[in-house]
Amino acid sequence: MKLGNLQLNPPLVLAPMSGITDYPLRLIVKEHGCSLVFTEMISAEGLLRKGKLLLKIGEDEHPVSVQLFGSNPEILAEAAQMAESMEADVIDINMGCPGKQVVEAEAGVDLMRFPEKVKRILIKVRKNIKIPLTIKIRSGWDKEQVNAVEISNIAEGCGVDAISIHPRTKAQGFRGRADWDLIGKVKKATHIPVIGNGDVITPFLARRMLGVTGCDGVMIGRGSLGNPWIFDPKNFCSLDEKNLIQPSLEERERAIGYHFALYINHYGVEGAMRRIRRHVAWYTKGLPSSASFRSALSGVREKEGLFETITSYFSSITSITRKGQCQWFESHNP
Repeated sequence: MKLGNLQLNPPLVLAPMSGITDYPLRLIVKEHGCSLVFTEMISAEGLLRKGKLLLKIGEDEHPVSVQLFGSNPEILAEAAQMAESMEADVIDINMGCPGKQVVEAEAGVDLMRFPEKVKRILIKVRKNIKIPLTIKIRSGWDKEQVNAVEISNIAEGCGVDAISIHPRTKAQGFRGRADWDLIGKVKKATHIPVIGNGDVITPFLARRMLGVTGCDGVMIGRGSLGNPWIFDPKNFCSLDEKNLIQPSLEERERAIGYHFALYINHYGVEGAMRRIRRHVAWYTKGLPSSASFRSALSGVREKEGLFETITSYFSSITSITRKGQCQWFESHNP
């Protein structure tokens, strides 16, 4: 997939996830083959006030897209220009977040209810930056107000370089199935790259989305949590889901240790201890006795104790798992 001057191969990108897609995670998925990573959603007003306290881009994570949210065209345009000066490779305007605080601020998916406002924002931001500009949208507000195609046409007319669509309405949240048919409709209605998002939890499903919808790229969010291997180009190119590269228990344990080390370097020990627990839960989801392991981990307060608990857990399940091979992928294939 081509995005401005960027060539994304494989056409797999990491979705922006609030409180999750920080620098350590972006670096990890990048090392596993992800072609484009998105920052956490950043307030345009906050970026103008705090600058580098909110946004830090590592030299080893390019290309990276900075996702901004807000409702004021001038502020969004100024923030986009600032992010570009801070070496963002792409600017993405969030028009899909259904979060209460974001919607009450007349941002996120609330913008989709006001097409003329969307147009004003995109024209202003496009004039202020030279790098690629994208938007992330949903189906619409609710089933009576599905206007993804209309918003996509407006975006294309304003010079937007690509559109990411999560085909659920604001009313749906993350419930129900994503409407992949709508991704196909947006693709047919536009002449710019379309990135599909929703319900992709295996490389096989990423390929299926591309084939079924005709979209140009696939954005993966929840399916990547504890599973950076989903971005592996070899897995993406596999025509048989039975031949997917499955991480061994040893690889999974090493991945946790590496993630924790990156967290310590980025946040310090205390910050790392607060953040790593849910990632450990994701890395071990579906493994034997994972529920009791997570329970034991919740009571650990020191770094050494955390390592000991993790090492002990993997040692115990290696002895009962045939050849130490993880069956995680099988439990996640629909």
